[in-house]
Amino acid sequence: MGPNKAVVKGDAIYDARTGKLIQDGLSNEHVLADYASHHYLALPEVDKAGQPWTLNGQPVYCIRGCQYETLDDHHPHLRRCADCGGMAIRTEELTIERDCIRCTQCGHEFDARLEMMES
Repeated sequence: MGPNKAVVKGDAIYDARTGKLIQDGLSNEHVLADYASHHYLALPEVDKAGQPWTLNGQPVYCIRGCQYETLDDHHPHLRRCADCGGMAIRTEELTIERDCIRCTQCGHEFDARLEMMES
């Protein structure tokens, strides 16, 4: 069982499944993140421009550090783009030599296996 998934609308946090208000009057991103971390809430992932990640119309959450999941508990293979902070997803043309991942926002392509070996 992971944290409760929430969404941000304006200066308030709502339960992502029910739409019920959790807390309002949260003035900025830092206060929102602080409230969420102290109350075991997962907020949707956002890129460097502050735009939330969505996959098939659902917000994407980071659970347990590097595991991503959608509101319906689907676990897609995603990564964060190093350039724009956007959602990068595995391309369909898999080969044995490459594990290519492409950012959905900026189009940056990178090889996940190569990056993992370099780090």
